[in-house]
Amino acid sequence: MMMSKQHKTDRLIYVCLFLIAFAFIFSSTYNPFNFRRMHVDSSVYMSIAQGITRGQLPYRDFVDNKGPLAYLLSVPGLALGGFTGVWITELLLIGIAVLFAWKTALFFTDKYKALLGTVCGFIVALVFFTVCAGTEEYTLPFLMVSLYLFTKYYFSPQKDISLPELIVLGICFACAVLIRLNAFPLWAGFCLVVFVSTIMQRRFKLLGKYVAGFCIGMLIVCAPVYFYLKQNGILADFLAQVIFGGAAQGFSGAGIKQTAKFFYIVINRCYSFAPLFWGIFLIITKRRKSDFPFYLGYTFSYILMVLFLSFSSGDSHYNMVLVPFFIPMFASFAGPLCSAFSEIKRKNIAIGVFLCIVFSEGLIKYTDDLVEIFHNDSGRQLISAGKMIDENTMLGDKIISLGINGYIYPFTQRQAASRYIYQGSGIDHFPRAREEFISDIINNKPAIIAIFSAEEGGYDYLPRWYAPVYALIERDYRLLSDENGYFLFLHN
Repeated sequence: MMMSKQHKTDRLIYVCLFLIAFAFIFSSTYNPFNFRRMHVDSSVYMSIAQGITRGQLPYRDFVDNKGPLAYLLSVPGLALGGFTGVWITELLLIGIAVLFAWKTALFFTDKYKALLGTVCGFIVALVFFTVCAGTEEYTLPFLMVSLYLFTKYYFSPQKDISLPELIVLGICFACAVLIRLNAFPLWAGFCLVVFVSTIMQRRFKLLGKYVAGFCIGMLIVCAPVYFYLKQNGILADFLAQVIFGGAAQGFSGAGIKQTAKFFYIVINRCYSFAPLFWGIFLIITKRRKSDFPFYLGYTFSYILMVLFLSFSSGDSHYNMVLVPFFIPMFASFAGPLCSAFSEIKRKNIAIGVFLCIVFSEGLIKYTDDLVEIFHNDSGRQLISAGKMIDENTMLGDKIISLGINGYIYPFTQRQAASRYIYQGSGIDHFPRAREEFISDIINNKPAIIAIFSAEEGGYDYLPRWYAPVYALIERDYRLLSDENGYFLFLHN
């Protein structure tokens, strides 16, 4: 009877974990109940993913500075079920992240308070979930699984980790870095502490196992990716765009003054300062305790993560990679929080109201996203604009979209006239990118030039360096449509 009750409790918790993931992903722009215009970054990743389903290649047919898994993870869902398939992919990945967030929280409290801590962590994530930014969201499950394994290692009496777990750590590391290069700090901080402590204990054989297992996991992911890039002749393009171009963009604002400014901005987003202060406090108070190495690795990893976010522009959605660090902190706070409300008659209601106030930013943003599902018709506009492009062009014709987004490409059967499908800040760090783009348009003369319409109804927001394209439009094109959120210029 007791075992049956335990099973029912566990099933209820797993149902709650699924509901957390489902509620989170329900606000996604890929929601099948009403697809909406996706985030600017996501529009680029989705355009490349769709190109891959059509036989095109990243880095050769499309210029971008993200790792190949940022696109390849969306390919199966997109090929099998369109945007609904991508939405299901999101649900699976966030479901894994939620599950391992709860499993991590169990090291700090009981299963119910761990569930509460998980809920709080993903309400914070809603603030940074830019429905959706793509790389941060796809990185999250790999970060969360790795945090769980590190926590398990530090809190186990033997301070050991099995070979399969080491391989999983290596797999998660490789996947995260092959999505976005600056995802590595979580592993860097924890692994450094493991490395130093193992050396100090002179456990060299064990250290060899750690390094070997981790490297095997990395190879399981990196070897197929390497052969994919090599076999398709895009390895050099990958190195130029992702390694050198990505690094150039990441460190473009890396002056001391600018980095300090962005560091302050990053840690002041929705309690992002709290894991840092919590970690420092525990380093000071637990320096003679057995769990001190965990908090040292945790704090060092967090500082590195915030620091590398501070080298770039510090956009809000970048903070999603910090969400795993919230989980241990919220799990630790769940016990004192419940005790503080223990004298109140309707304790659960009081705690719920209190948390709604504390996390109002995430809840308000989420509510706003839900409202958009029922009132936003941007998805319908994109479908209509894409249909108009296809109806007024022929098979083999090419198009181009001016600006920093790739909104239109997934909605038309026509390919881009230039591999610079977007002309945002990412390509500014590639030598002669603008000149090459202008040359592509002038020489290829795409069948349609599409310009996304600003809210004011124009495109004055575009920079002046498009002047040669404007001259080409004036001379050789006519306005086909200014509806559906796009100015579509048709070649005469």
